Amino acid sequence: MLGTQGNLGKYRSSNPLQLFLIRRFLNKVRSCYKDVPSGTLCEVGCGEGFVLRDFFDEGLLKDRGVMGLDVREDSLRFAASLVPEVAFRKASAYELPLDDKACRCVMMLEVLEHLEDPDKALREASRVGEFLLVSVPREPFFMAANFLRGKNWSRWGSDEEHIHFWGKRAFRKLLEPYGEILRLETSFPWVMILLKTKG
Repeated sequence: MLGTQGNLGKYRSSNPLQLFLIRRFLNKVRSCYKDVPSGTLCEVGCGEGFVLRDFFDEGLLKDRGVMGLDVREDSLRFAASLVPEVAFRKASAYELPLDDKACRCVMMLEVLEHLEDPDKALREASRVGEFLLVSVPREPFFMAANFLRGKNWSRWGSDEEHIHFWGKRAFRKLLEPYGEILRLETSFPWVMILLKTKG
């Protein structure tokens, strides 16, 4: 959801610290996903497909159905070239073009903080998926990390595209109504939850 330039800068940075943080984040996401039983994965807000590419390269998606959804056509074109194994489609997080419980897992990484109505997106994701794997920046650590590396100084480190902010406890409270939290993990400066949805 950051747009092509933002994600390219994040996932293809030459900064050693940035690369270390991204690698650690992806390791934690993969660890959570390994707890999901085999079945279809849908990444909502897939952006340019970097996480799905990582999952394929690590052998996590063998014999699994996979789809990627995003609202940005430029991001989807990039993703289709990066991860040709995946069916990508333009769709809003508020209206997923899938039947109830059509997917074993719906994954939303770095999406909710950009949305005007995160609860609406979570309701839709929990309708479609048996499991949710969701991450957001962990505040105030994310803003502090940005500020210390000289990013977004005028906003005290806050990304201009972020309109919601959660700490670990608040993020758990946000997700609890949608099912059973199986794992709550941190990977500085992010927090993620694996949840089994109701019904």
